[in-house]
Amino acid sequence: MHHRRTAQDTLTAIEMDRRDQLDFVRADGVAVRITLLDTSAQLIRTNLDQIKVEKPGAVTELRFDCTFEIDGQRHTLTREVSTQNSFYEPFEIAGVRFWPDAVDGLFEFMDETHGPCRPRKHARLALQDASRRICPPPLHPWCPLAEEGLDIGECYNGDDTWMGGYFGASAHGGLDINHPRGTPIWAPLDLDDHFLFNTEAEHGNNRWRAFRRWPNGDLWTIQVHHVTRLTVPPHTTVSAGVQVADGAGVAVGAHDHSHFVFVVTHPGQPPIKLDPWILFWQMYQDRDAFADHFYLRAQRGRHTGLYPDD
Repeated sequence: MHHRRTAQDTLTAIEMDRRDQLDFVRADGVAVRITLLDTSAQLIRTNLDQIKVEKPGAVTELRFDCTFEIDGQRHTLTREVSTQNSFYEPFEIAGVRFWPDAVDGLFEFMDETHGPCRPRKHARLALQDASRRICPPPLHPWCPLAEEGLDIGECYNGDDTWMGGYFGASAHGGLDINHPRGTPIWAPLDLDDHFLFNTEAEHGNNRWRAFRRWPNGDLWTIQVHHVTRLTVPPHTTVSAGVQVADGAGVAVGAHDHSHFVFVVTHPGQPPIKLDPWILFWQMYQDRDAFADHFYLRAQRGRHTGLYPDD
């Protein structure tokens, strides 16, 4: 199949089968020809007694590859799942930034019983012109961010990254970050609407969902699960940086944590779930720029609560 996408001011998400071609038109008008040649997944290590059978305390680490021909040159992009390398830097090739998100082959080793996340095709990836951000405005931290970056050890039992092996056996359909009950959850960007679903009285959890419709027609959906309460009225617009909820308190299991979800829907296309790390990656890129832009830190040392050592 042949696809054509033009770089927008927001991230492009796409799923591809082997031999699919994508012409990705950069901001300067140059089309980059991208062909998916192959995908694969390999087991690095596991202490499961049986593959795909959950075991408390189990750890499964995986590696996957996406091999592309990009403007006539062969490139293999390698990722790891459920390791510290889950928090990776995107690849930049031919003026395009690549986030290889997942391959179908990972499900040779994992089930999909902890949130939908399996690609509908052989590979799922996100792309952006390398001269652009993932969206026009700077992103506010979604929750207090460790200054040195996200730590795999603070992802539930050290495994619940996006696509990580929950109890070693089931791909995790979100990103968990351990933090105390009541930790503030902020709007990372201006939001058009938000509300709770699967509320505690009905489903034993509080899950928050919000939307942003961009001028180009793209719809971003973000979610945070295990929140204890909303701190702003539902079904209202919310500005970036406003605290929307207290996190990490309902049906959290072994550790107090919040569970983050990110979905991109392009006009006329089905929704595509992506690694929330992409948002956090941009937040880390933006943290000082955001603080300066919104006057959150008028001077060095002013306490904002954005970072633990503030």
